Amino acid sequence: MRAPTIGFSGMARDFKPVRSMMTISGDSEVRIENCKRLIECGDIKCGLISAGYLIEVWGSGLSASSFADGSACITGRVQSISISRRRGREDDGR
Repeated sequence: MRAPTIGFSGMARDFKPVRSMMTISGDSEVRIENCKRLIECGDIKCGLISAGYLIEVWGSGLSASSFADGSACITGRVQSISISRRRGREDDGR
């Protein structure tokens, strides 16, 4: 019996991160990995989509930076973070 063959693209999909990781540094920085899209960023609220979740960061003096590796960093005075499951076309089905 022959073993099934898996192409490189099939193996590469296995290494794709399916979850998001958030690192909070005090009240001045939030780093979110596996960020799919930054949807808004103002002085008091930044919102982004990551792994099928809508993440909203509330505070004052907020600014956002995104990086080529799919992470985003929000700096300023962070007061609260809300995470909600995203439904619709932005949802990646996980």
